[in-house]
Amino acid sequence: MARRGGGLMDLLPLLPQALADGLLLGGVYAIVAVGLTMTFGVLRIVNFAHGDFLAVGLYLTYLSATLLGLDPYLALVLVLPLVTLAAAFTYKLLVAPVIRAPEHNQIVVTLGLSLILQNAMLVFFTADLHAIPSVLSGQVVRLGNVFIQAAALIASAVSIALCLGLYWFLRSTELGRLIRASAQDRDAALMSGVNVDRMYLLAFCIGVGSLGLVAPLIAPFNYVSPSVGSNFTLTAFIVVVLGSMGNFAGALIGGFIIGIVEAVGGLATGGSINFIITYAIFILFLLFKPEGLLGARRL
Repeated sequence: MARRGGGLMDLLPLLPQALADGLLLGGVYAIVAVGLTMTFGVLRIVNFAHGDFLAVGLYLTYLSATLLGLDPYLALVLVLPLVTLAAAFTYKLLVAPVIRAPEHNQIVVTLGLSLILQNAMLVFFTADLHAIPSVLSGQVVRLGNVFIQAAALIASAVSIALCLGLYWFLRSTELGRLIRASAQDRDAALMSGVNVDRMYLLAFCIGVGSLGLVAPLIAPFNYVSPSVGSNFTLTAFIVVVLGSMGNFAGALIGGFIIGIVEAVGGLATGGSINFIITYAIFILFLLFKPEGLLGARRL
């Protein structure tokens, strides 16, 4: 009879698979965190409803599949502009009025928006979990003894490319420099003739609207429910704190670290306490290195 819990040596052959899964998951976490860190880096607002816009994107993808028969990759052309439009509407209606308000007012507004969105999705779609079929559902890429879902590989690759693209946009384009100027010194930007409110709107739409791209990409391998967004919000907060709030490179690195920690932790613990490990890392960073891995905030 084989020994129970054969020990760490029995898990070593599974480690490459866990690392691959963690890297793919980390790429998705990174782009969600980049949107959150961009919102904070420019507007100095912590958006507690960030992940709920991802849930909205997933439900729009689900409706596109059930009502229009669109594959998630085709639904992207509808979901991306709709989520971006929702972001613009949210900024004008809720965020802009509190942009100069005390932080606790901003927290109440975004937290209230999160609760409204979650309960609205609960009313319209119930608490049932939904799966969204795709042409790539069940498709697997094999690299030696490592098996990778094709849909997860695409989602991670696009997410990483989007992270790098946003970084290039902010650093190398005139519009990106205007956004950074608005983030670094609002008053100086105003005196230089920059339309700061427009830059804030653009940054919010990019940060939240990017979720409209992510949602259809993760739909083939992720369930849809009203609470799925809050799970991503919590993870995104951990990633941005780990990588440094307002830092794109930090969000990318933090996303990979958390993805690997969750995957390897799930392998080592059977999935029972891997989230505890993630939150423990979060608490330790808050206590001993609150500035994050890369230090200063910067876009």
